Amino acid sequence: MPATSASSPALAPARGWPPDLTGSSDAVRLARDRIGKAAAREGGALLVAERGYDLEAIAREAHVSASGPFATLDCAMPDVSEVERSLFGTATVPGRRGARAEALETVGESALLVTTSGGTLLLTSIAELPASAQARLARILRDREARVEGTEGSRRLSLRIVATTRPPVEAEVDEGRLRPELYRRLAAVRIDLPALARRREDIPAIARHIVHDVSDARGIAARSFTQAALALVAALPWDGNVDELRRVIEGVCATAPGPAIRVEDVLGQVLLDARQGALGPQASLREARRQFEREYIAAVLRHYEGRMGPAARVLGIQRTNLYRKARQLGIQPRKVAE
Repeated sequence: MPATSASSPALAPARGWPPDLTGSSDAVRLARDRIGKAAAREGGALLVAERGYDLEAIAREAHVSASGPFATLDCAMPDVSEVERSLFGTATVPGRRGARAEALETVGESALLVTTSGGTLLLTSIAELPASAQARLARILRDREARVEGTEGSRRLSLRIVATTRPPVEAEVDEGRLRPELYRRLAAVRIDLPALARRREDIPAIARHIVHDVSDARGIAARSFTQAALALVAALPWDGNVDELRRVIEGVCATAPGPAIRVEDVLGQVLLDARQGALGPQASLREARRQFEREYIAAVLRHYEGRMGPAARVLGIQRTNLYRKARQLGIQPRKVAE
């Protein structure tokens, strides 16, 4: 199957955003706008993202204007007491029987809520935080102040808390894993970052960004994708999102023989990384080539929503030949596009 040799422009990506937030889709534009709002205010922000995104890199974009430190706490750590100790310090939870609901929370001097005042605290997997701790955190976000053990009076807490969870977050609330009052405080600024499969138009820009990052890290000249290879990258499923895309591109940059990243370079890494064993060890070269062709043509057709004309141009073959090749490989363009 002939492949086009034209390379995509080796333009340096916009460096203002991490790869996860690169692109021009409506989804990523809205996410960047919400991150800007989170950066401009104190209080909570909720980052709802699929697995495979760099949550710290995204949260740091909301930290750019902060004068204080940046800290991260994984609420899903097995030692629940350690999570609460890190978040609230050594303070014991006062008995609430008979206490007024508006009473200030008490925290320890070593609490992350105190030590990151003026900065940003990233709380990953917020729904894993125990319910009692969620209630305390919601009250602190409400009051923006707390009593600190060993000191007189209350202390103002200049807080920017970015909490993360996976979609659908509404299910977390409905099923009681995320307390409604905490959700309301955090979702004052809600940042949704859908899977790459739902923002395919961003994938070429993300891939170029990662190629430049990897090339810089290795101290080599920036690689560039052929047009066909970039179409394949944009059409693959990327269930692991940017993490998976980065792993494949790192492998490609380490093994591609020349400066141009070709279809076969990408397919080789996808086979090893995501589809190892799809062909048995006894498979012939002809069977392997047929599978590669089928996966590649199906991916390009999926990218172009089953339209044969643009797919044929990217594949470097005549439209009539593409119809014939699709029939031979058992590909139905309309079903591929669905």
